Amino acid sequence: MKKILTTSLFCAAALLMSACSSENKELSKDTFKFSIKKSKNRLGMNMETLTLTAKDDLEIKKITANRGRCGVYDSNLSTDEPISEETPKVCYEDVLYTFGYDCRELIKWAQMSKEDCNYKYVHNYDKETGKEVEKVEKTDDKKYIESCEKAKKIAKENNNGKYFYDYKRPMKFGMSSEFYTYNNIICSSIIEFTVYTNKGYVTYSVN
Repeated sequence: MKKILTTSLFCAAALLMSACSSENKELSKDTFKFSIKKSKNRLGMNMETLTLTAKDDLEIKKITANRGRCGVYDSNLSTDEPISEETPKVCYEDVLYTFGYDCRELIKWAQMSKEDCNYKYVHNYDKETGKEVEKVEKTDDKKYIESCEKAKKIAKENNNGKYFYDYKRPMKFGMSSEFYTYNNIICSSIIEFTVYTNKGYVTYSVN
């Protein structure tokens, strides 16, 4: 009885750290059927399209390729947001386009300025340290402030005040979705990839 109670308490506490979560379970290779096709986009850039067909009802939370070196994108999203980051976030399109930033910068601005449109997010590289410097600076740019206030209004009226949401791609049994990577110096070709879902994760090797 004491052992059972101890185990239960451990899992209750571990759930906070996702240690007992089903998302950390390794799934069977039969969870998805996949295919990879090489092509070029409309700008002539080399890319690879990964098609996943679900063999179960689940939600894709993230996909990484080549041990996380490749940026992976969801073809179903009209915004070019990577879903290979640690906790992928997707910005609402109407807010993003009105604000005129990419999603990462919009999120940083919201966090660092506490959503104050009198401040603008800026980042650059420190040549001495070789590290990226991120900060917010006060601005008098009327066009920027006007767009920022409009984006805040849209977020409040349409998205419960939120600028972004945690990425997820719901998939039913037999449903297919496409994802892609750009071929470049960092990611020449997919040799392995991992799909993280609400039920666990599965890693595939590409022959």
